[in-house]
Amino acid sequence: VEFMRLENYWEQLLTRHAGGEAPDVQRNLDMFYGRMRIRGALLPLTKYIKGPEGVSLDDFYEVGIKAVTREGEIWALPQDLCLRQGLYYNMRMFDEAGIPYPTDKWTMDDVVEAAKKLTIGKRPRVKQYGFVGLSRDLPFWFIYNYGGSLWSEDGKRCVVNSEAAIKGIKRLQDLIYKEQIIPTTAEYTIEAVEDLFKAEKVAMFLGGMWFVPSITRDVPDLEFGVAPTPIGPLGKRICTAHQCIWEMSSQTEYPDAAWKLIKHLSSPSVLKEYWQRTWVAAPARKSLLKDPKIFENIIGIPGHVPGIKDPEEFERKVGWLRDTILNKEFITIQNDFFVEFFFNTFFDELPNLFGIRRGNAEEILNRVAEKQNKLMAEFYGQ
Repeated sequence: VEFMRLENYWEQLLTRHAGGEAPDVQRNLDMFYGRMRIRGALLPLTKYIKGPEGVSLDDFYEVGIKAVTREGEIWALPQDLCLRQGLYYNMRMFDEAGIPYPTDKWTMDDVVEAAKKLTIGKRPRVKQYGFVGLSRDLPFWFIYNYGGSLWSEDGKRCVVNSEAAIKGIKRLQDLIYKEQIIPTTAEYTIEAVEDLFKAEKVAMFLGGMWFVPSITRDVPDLEFGVAPTPIGPLGKRICTAHQCIWEMSSQTEYPDAAWKLIKHLSSPSVLKEYWQRTWVAAPARKSLLKDPKIFENIIGIPGHVPGIKDPEEFERKVGWLRDTILNKEFITIQNDFFVEFFFNTFFDELPNLFGIRRGNAEEILNRVAEKQNKLMAEFYGQ
């Protein structure tokens, strides 16, 4: 097997497909594989999964298989399940402020109250912010927690401008401009979130599991923990998730061999090593997550990824991942084709929503929905 590492990965997949040089097996995201599927660039895996050399899907998460199922076909097998929001907290800052560490009982109100006490200074001279989130994910988290969604039930319309979605965005704006516990997008970038936490410039942030090993490696003396996302105003916990997946090119001359590779890459033995050495996302198989001898045995990669030997440290940094998944307190963004265009449209509006000045939420979300729905209506012939 020849493994390839591509720069500008997703663009390269499309370019190679157009040139007839697509890799036989490709790693993708469940959020983005749709543009390959729509172009006829993928072969469905259903007949291989159900065939004599197939694989049982019972050990995979149902929501994970649903995300890669379209038009009655299964188009990929999952590699992992990556939760995008855990509540990271700086233990020293909490200790100095006399605030108990976040737990799975915390609500968003608890986070806000703690963030007020942990914020030092006033804009434009804020020395330390109490709370921050990934600038691209945080708005979606507020939308979902206030009962909104990005898509209609049938997935054919964008509903980011619903009353509930607007309410969620306005609440986030309040925390930025009124409470001043969250920086504006003019004050930080998505890339800066991890660096702010490492530099101890922010007490809490909502971020994905993939930050845990890198923070542990880069700032070994920083004592931190990660709690589940706080319970929202509707009385439930919501965390968004994505998956890395393995898919087969429609250009492959060796589909049977490609299937064997996909099957191998999604096997318990490979996913066990993937988790224990990288620990950036939970393995896609439930049995591995439920077995403490496997899941809690973090080996790492010497010189690159740290391991964990202390059970208390494991529970403090990784326990939230296991509990959120086992309690089924996560959702996926179920639109594999239009989501990329939506992201581009929405992210272009972030400075208008959360920049130097507070933007008009209704006006901006209506603009995003209008652009998205025009594209979707043309595609579906409505």
